[in-house]
Amino acid sequence: MTFHKAKEEYKWKQWKEQEERILRKSGVGEEVIQRLRELDWQDFNAERRFWEHFSSNQEELYTRELEEPSSVVLNIQQLLDSVENEHLLQVLLESDKKTLQILLLKMWGFSVREIAGQMGLAEKTIYTRIERLKKKIKKVLKK
Repeated sequence: MTFHKAKEEYKWKQWKEQEERILRKSGVGEEVIQRLRELDWQDFNAERRFWEHFSSNQEELYTRELEEPSSVVLNIQQLLDSVENEHLLQVLLESDKKTLQILLLKMWGFSVREIAGQMGLAEKTIYTRIERLKKKIKKVLKK
């Protein structure tokens, strides 16, 4: 999921022009409209910087070969290091790398559709892996 600046800027301009027409019809002054435009442009640029940064990290995180050290392993390692329950830690240690990546992405707030797209897996596969991990965790935590 890469950020296409020109495409997003075009959509932003279309949205902004429509909004400004509505504001003018409502009797809002040009100074206020201009100030809103500046603030919205600042928000657009902040979001653009975020997505450009995210996209570059995304390549590092998900497209490196397994032989190369990657920051995913460090993030997974940080996740494992933060788990205090020994039984839960054991379940996570027994899980494969892809399942742990799915867990991390889910924790970061990604939807199943986004995770599937990033990892090149079917959505059904993502759901299945999450459900299997949940069952293992529930089983261990009941003990």
